[in-house]
Amino acid sequence: MGTALVQEQYLFGIDLDGTLLSPRGKVTDRTRAAIEAVVAAGHKVCFATGRNYTEAELVFEAVGHRDLVTLVSGAIVADARTGEWLVRSAMHPSLAIELCTVIERMGFAAVAFEDRRATGVDYLVSEDRAIHESLNIWLELSGQRVVRKPALAKLDHQHTLRVSTVSTYEEADAIRRVIEKEFGDRIYVHGVRVVSDGAEILEMFDPAVNKWQGLSWVANKHGIPQERIIAIGDDTNDLPMLKNAALGCAMGQARDEVKQVANRVIGSNAVDGLAVFLEEWLAQQDKLGPALV
Repeated sequence: MGTALVQEQYLFGIDLDGTLLSPRGKVTDRTRAAIEAVVAAGHKVCFATGRNYTEAELVFEAVGHRDLVTLVSGAIVADARTGEWLVRSAMHPSLAIELCTVIERMGFAAVAFEDRRATGVDYLVSEDRAIHESLNIWLELSGQRVVRKPALAKLDHQHTLRVSTVSTYEEADAIRRVIEKEFGDRIYVHGVRVVSDGAEILEMFDPAVNKWQGLSWVANKHGIPQERIIAIGDDTNDLPMLKNAALGCAMGQARDEVKQVANRVIGSNAVDGLAVFLEEWLAQQDKLGPALV
C-alpha cells in the first residue's frame, strides 16, 4: 500500500505490551489494519517499548510494520527494517556496579541487559539470589542469551544498558525505596507490571534515558515537531512520553499514575482501544483538518 503525502505529518509513539498487544500478547486484525491506515495516510509510527530488539522483532513481524523504533525504554533507537542500532545509551559502569551491589545485598537477583554485539549475551543474571519465576519463563520463551554469574556487582559492566530486578509488587516497592534513597537523581527508575504473573520489573537507567528521549530523536530524524507527536501507553515507563507529547493517551487498563498525567484515556487493550483511537483520529483529521491532535 502506498503512502500518501500530507502537509502536517504526525508521529505516533506506541507502546507494545498492554497497548499494541492484546491481553494475550497478540496483534489483532483491527489493530494491524489501523496501523496500516495511519501509515497509508502519510504519518509515522514509532513503536516505543521496554523490550530489546530480539524480544520485539516478532511483534514487528506480526503487525507488518517496520520503521525506526525505540527499544529498552529509550536506551536504543534502531531501524527495524535493517536491524541497525542508531542510538545506544549505555549506563556508566560504576553506576551499574553500585546498583547490582544494592540489589544483591537485599537478596534479589540483579539483571543486567547487555549489548549482545559486544558481549555475545543479552542478559547477565545473579546466581543464588531470589528470582521471580516470570523472569525465567520470559527469558526462555523469548530466546534470550542468558549467563548466570555469582555476583554481578563484581563485573565490569562496560556494555550494560539497563539494570533491573523482578519481584512481587510489595518487594519491588521496598527495593525502589532503597534505590531512590541511595541514588536520588543519579538514576531514572520505573516499574513495569506483569499483571498476569503478579510480578513487577523494576528497571534502572542512566538519568538521561527514557522513552521520550528516544521518541524525540526519531521525531527529529523525521523532521516532525513536538506539537505533532502523539504517545499512547499503559505503564510507568510510558510516563515521560505521555507527559511531553502534544497528546498523551493512556490505555483504559493503565495504572492510575499513568491515567493521571494523560490528556486522554482511551479503551483498554482488551477491546482494541488503540485501534478505535487511531480510527477515530483519522476520521477527525479527514473531517476537521490536520491541525488538531
